Parts: sequence; structure tokens; C-alpha cells
Amino acid sequence: MDIFSIDTIGLVLGGCLVVCFFIQIFYYLFFYAKPLFYQNKLSKNEIAKQTIDSYPGVSVIITAKNESKNLTEFLPSILSQDYKNFEVIIINDGSTDESEDILGELEQKYSNLYKTYIPASAKGVSHKKLALTVGIKAAKHDILLFTEANNEPVSKDWIKSMAGNFNKETEIVLGFSKLNNFGFVSKLAGFDNLLCGLKYLSRAIVKRPYMGVGNNLAYRKELFFSKKGFSKWLNLQFGEDDLFVNESANSTNTRIEISKQSITQTNIESFKIWKDIKICREVTQDYYKGSEVGMWRIESGSRFLFWGLTIAIGILYWDNLLISGITAILFITKFVVQYLIINKSAKMLLVKPYGISLLLFDFIQPVFNFYFYLYGVSKGKNDYIWR
Repeated sequence: MDIFSIDTIGLVLGGCLVVCFFIQIFYYLFFYAKPLFYQNKLSKNEIAKQTIDSYPGVSVIITAKNESKNLTEFLPSILSQDYKNFEVIIINDGSTDESEDILGELEQKYSNLYKTYIPASAKGVSHKKLALTVGIKAAKHDILLFTEANNEPVSKDWIKSMAGNFNKETEIVLGFSKLNNFGFVSKLAGFDNLLCGLKYLSRAIVKRPYMGVGNNLAYRKELFFSKKGFSKWLNLQFGEDDLFVNESANSTNTRIEISKQSITQTNIESFKIWKDIKICREVTQDYYKGSEVGMWRIESGSRFLFWGLTIAIGILYWDNLLISGITAILFITKFVVQYLIINKSAKMLLVKPYGISLLLFDFIQPVFNFYFYLYGVSKGKNDYIWR
């Protein structure tokens, strides 16, 4: 074989590779990098936050089901936030462990802690949505800030940083919650979570918000009732965060907060936990309005094809200097762009940076996403919809 000749198959494979390369570069520069550029340009004057004395009252709302360990470990960091006017409402969702006793002890120590209870016998409706609705109705402040029982703010200024974004126009504030990396599954889940965060944050920056996560999310109580709460998705066990944001957010009422003080963190301790989270999201994405989900699937698909084409060309044309050289240049260029954007964004969001392992996670993440998608549209979907 002539080391510089390219046959028809090589032209087709090479052409497809070039297309996938430019799609990937486009997404990284104009989407994934958007929060990084946004934060780099942001100044204190641009945020125009209120002084601390004028910050609004905040009701932090958390549901807990058999979370005694997490309540003991993480709840004090929320109750002791450096904020003048806030309450924490815990909704005990039919727990059978020591949660009620632990909450009783904490209630004696912290005057801003309030608890309520959802009986385990409640059936035919999502316990999470019911619990949150009860908590929202009990809240005395208009600003509602949500997180999970297994989440912990990284700073005592979490409430301050999130609440400081509310003005007359703002009704929703999207935050970021990182996954701590301490094993292969958690690192893969953390990479997937980082990409997910960059996606919804980047779209909100350009006035196209389409989702948020309940680990770090704030909105107005008035907005919740004006949208009739979660009534549109009572048949779904989950979706209390992303679907509500997808329905309620628009180009003028949504802001993001990605300062280091605003971030919360949690752990993914097993593949099953991550799988449940991903399947849940796959099911609820079917109910999103707009074309955002399809847009991101193009990115994931082009990334998978880029890898497949690179491997195919490497096998078939390893002895062709022209095509293998071009392939190598495209591969290295993509990796450098990705490495810089992902790691700078990770540093900004307090996520551990990725070294050469980025290549592995970049390759297998769309594979797992495809698996979760197939599971979600078949067997998994039935597990998350009330019949």
C-alpha cells in the first residue's frame, strides 16, 4: 500500500472523523467552556448582590428517608451556616431508622431546625414530591433552597452565595453539586456529573435554562404555587427538580451561582446508586420541553463515533502516513482542548482534575449513557412511573 494514498473507504472514514472532530470542538468551545468564561469575566459589580443585612429570609428544605447517618454527619454544617435569617425544614419521609431521634436531639441544639413527617403508608404518589410539598407549605420564607440529606455545603457561605442572586426578576437560581472522587465508579460518575453541570449551567448563561438538580437549587415559594407545584408529574416517582426547572425557568427569571462558596458535595458509593440516578434522569428527560436533550445527545453520539472512527482508522490504516497522521493530529488536538476546558472547569467547581484518565472516561462515559438510555426506555421506565 502507498503510504500516502487513500482509498474510498479511507476517504469516507476520514471525512466522518473530521465532521465528528469539528462537532466536538464546537461543543467544548461554545458550550462546555461557557461557565468557565462566564466566571472568569464575572466581577462583584456585575452580580450586584445585596448587602448582608438586606439578604432575604431563606427556608432550606431537605427530605430524609432512613438518613440517620447522613443527618448526623452533614446537617450541622447546614444549621450552622453564616446567614442571618434562615430556617431548615427536614421532612422525615417514613424513616424506620433513628432519624426521628437524631432530629429531636438536633432540634434541642438548633432553634432554626423544624421537622415534619410523611407516613410510610402514603401510597399512589411520589413520596419525594409529597414530602417536598409539605415542606414548602410549612416554609415561612419566600426563598426556598433545596439540597439532599447526603449533601454537604463546602462553605459556611452556601446560603449567602445562593440567596444573594435573588432580585425582583430572579425566581430560580441554579447551583452546582460535585461528586467526590474516591474510586473508579465515583470518578466516572463524577466526570459524568461535571459534564451534566456544565451543560445546564451553560444553557442558563445564554438564557436557555432547561434543568437543575435538587442537590443545589433555589426558587421562590410563590413560583412553586403559581405553577401548581408538581401536579403535572405526579405519575413520576422523581423529576421534582429537573422537570420543575424545565417547566418554570425562562430567559429572564433564572440565574446561576458557581462561586466556590456555593457548591455542595456528596459521594457515590456504588454503581447501583449511580445507575438509579441516571435512569431517573433518563425517564424524566422524556418530559422536557424544547430540544436541549436532543442537542446533547448529538454531542454524546459524535464523541462515541469519534472514538470508534479513530480506532477503526488506526487498525485499517496504521501503515498509511497521511491518514494516520491526520487522525493523530485530530485526536491530540481534541484531547488538548478537552483537557484544558475540563480541568479548568473542574478546578473552578472544586472537582479533582483529570490526568490521562480523562481519555478513559471520555471513551466509556457515552457507552454507559447509551446503556442507561436503553435501560430507561425499556425495563427501567416502568420502575419509575406509577401505574
